[in-house]
Amino acid sequence: MGSTEEDGGERSIDLAIDGGFPSPKRHLRLDLHVHSSFSDGRDGVEEILKAALEGGLDGIAITDHDTLEGSIEAERIVGERGLDLLVIPGVEVSTSDGHLLALGVRKLPPPGRRTEETVEFVRRQGGIAIVSHPYHLFRHSMYRIPDCDAVEVYNSKYIFGIANFWAKRMAERRGLPMVAGSDAHIAGTVGLGVTVVEVEEGADLDDILGSIREGRVKIESKRMSPSAFVSQMVRWVNKRLRRRLGR
Repeated sequence: MGSTEEDGGERSIDLAIDGGFPSPKRHLRLDLHVHSSFSDGRDGVEEILKAALEGGLDGIAITDHDTLEGSIEAERIVGERGLDLLVIPGVEVSTSDGHLLALGVRKLPPPGRRTEETVEFVRRQGGIAIVSHPYHLFRHSMYRIPDCDAVEVYNSKYIFGIANFWAKRMAERRGLPMVAGSDAHIAGTVGLGVTVVEVEEGADLDDILGSIREGRVKIESKRMSPSAFVSQMVRWVNKRLRRRLGR
């Protein structure tokens, strides 16, 4: 896949030869893993969309835990305001083994089911199932790579990188596509993990999901700053304590 270059603030268009005719390609910069205040994120959907646009993203998937509300709200705002930003409908589903990103779905996968059953549910809707942050302790992560459509091998919250290393190694062993996600819980960290997806000019959502499934992707990564990581961890600990104390 050709690289995306900046020239005067505009992205270049690569040309691929197919049957002797030039075929225009686009390289879309997408953050496939973001949380809003509809689940455990700090910031609302509007702030997240603003951060995505300011960060030069072409699209975003708001993947709140076991709810599509954030994703639906994002689509509404983008549609009403005519924002130049693709919203990929999505959710981070809690399976019996750990968390799974379901992208391209408009019906909520039932939480708590076996991973394979959830993957099949997502595929029946025309979506793709991505294992999120595998091999990470304390994050409801999977410790195996099931039959899926892609693996998140770069998660910006892994400031030490060990879990990312194992995710990449196991995805390569399985021959599965590899993607990135910021796993942002505040707007300021949106775009720290970007999946660059190669598509034909004029591609729709199904084409984009198909490109991810086929592995026509590359990763742009920027690790979360220690201060942002600590801030998110403090919020997480405080939330867990409040739950235990019944507050």
